[in-house]
Amino acid sequence: MAGTGRRKARGAVAEESVPSDAAAPTKANTAKAAPGLVVLGPEDLAGGAVIDGDGAAATLPSVAAESAAPVAGLTARVASATFERDGYKHLIKAAEAVYSYPANGTRLSLPAQKMLNFMIHLAGSQNFANKLYRLPKRVVRGNHKGNERIFDALKEIFDSSLVVIGPFRGRRSRAELRILSSYVRPEEEEDSDAADIHFQFTDAFLEIQRSSQLWAKLSGPAMVKVTSTYALKLYEIGMQRYQMDYPSLELDIDTLRKLMNVPEGAYKDFGILRTRTIDRAIAEVNQLAPFRVSMPEDKMKRKGRKIEAVTLDFHAKDEEEAAETYLERERHSAGRRARRIGKVDTVAPADPVEAGLADLGPLPDADDVTALWAAVLHALKGKVPAPLLAELEPERVEEAPQGGRRLVLKARNAAVADTARMNHWPSLKSALASLTGGLIEDVAFEVAARKAKTAKAASPET
Repeated sequence: MAGTGRRKARGAVAEESVPSDAAAPTKANTAKAAPGLVVLGPEDLAGGAVIDGDGAAATLPSVAAESAAPVAGLTARVASATFERDGYKHLIKAAEAVYSYPANGTRLSLPAQKMLNFMIHLAGSQNFANKLYRLPKRVVRGNHKGNERIFDALKEIFDSSLVVIGPFRGRRSRAELRILSSYVRPEEEEDSDAADIHFQFTDAFLEIQRSSQLWAKLSGPAMVKVTSTYALKLYEIGMQRYQMDYPSLELDIDTLRKLMNVPEGAYKDFGILRTRTIDRAIAEVNQLAPFRVSMPEDKMKRKGRKIEAVTLDFHAKDEEEAAETYLERERHSAGRRARRIGKVDTVAPADPVEAGLADLGPLPDADDVTALWAAVLHALKGKVPAPLLAELEPERVEEAPQGGRRLVLKARNAAVADTARMNHWPSLKSALASLTGGLIEDVAFEVAARKAKTAKAASPET
């Protein structure tokens, strides 16, 4: 597995990447290990990334002194800040976990993979402390009203181990890590959304997360809409890579199969593997993600007629594509596959007033608000002066006092806000209602706060 590029700096700590400088381990528990397999215990892991931003694999973690306090890496700090700001709208997952895969040819189901992402993010909110965590059932339940699927998925995770690949004592090795040390399944399960899921991660798995310096920032609303395990893994990898300077990833076919959770022994022919898993996953991800992924034919490595390795390219979508992605995520999932393959059945949207505000779903997150505004700008071309639109920025979507929802726009100054409100408010409302099917049908304006003067004239020295 080879990666290229560093994450682009975006001004905030949550969007920077710092390469790991972990030292090589000095001991490992190799009991009952197959040749080439290193089974690490909790005491053998302390810091270090497995895949760094330069594409070179960093060392597996070194052994820390038992008395040393755990040191939170950049991923842990970003996860804590993201949870405090966004809750479960955005999920932070260490790159080491993104590029891991289930051990022994097993695979996690789609509900189990999604639940694990929520569990990792919750632990990140507390710097991956070794403790018993409580995850509200409403976060992972979705539209399913029973508890059976929740605890079946939790047991899947408990019974599973993950393989993390990296160099160990100068040789490329596989470290197999258990995920959960325990979980609680009540004898009399409650159907209430107020109930919690109780679980605890293993020390080794927590240390991988805690010491990581690279991460993927997943969109919770987008992730829950993914319908296949193959697409979910591709989405996670893309979210970790698409903002890098060189967002490409070269994978040999065996590693690609493992990362995408393809069942062992299935789709042995690359042509069948591609049509049944890779191409379908690419199509679904391109429909829901803020990036586009492709697998160019000219970058495939061949030995005779056999494909030995492929390259996945990840690129951010342009303004119009991002707007269409937002609109697709807001549409009903019933027609999503038909729209993806070009067979579209038009379904009249439900009246949001009759449906009630409780049926509108969660408020859009910051990424979705930006994409919505891009769609509005596209719809208002030639109707509202472009210089005026350039002075407005999307701030948030909020519940309106009179009911329904509204988009809040930040104006550069009071004059811009007054002009937009008096002359173009109907056009903005109409565009919003049309694009969102009536879910957002009003607009409000705020004036950006003026920056306080920080420089004062210095008095002459006497």
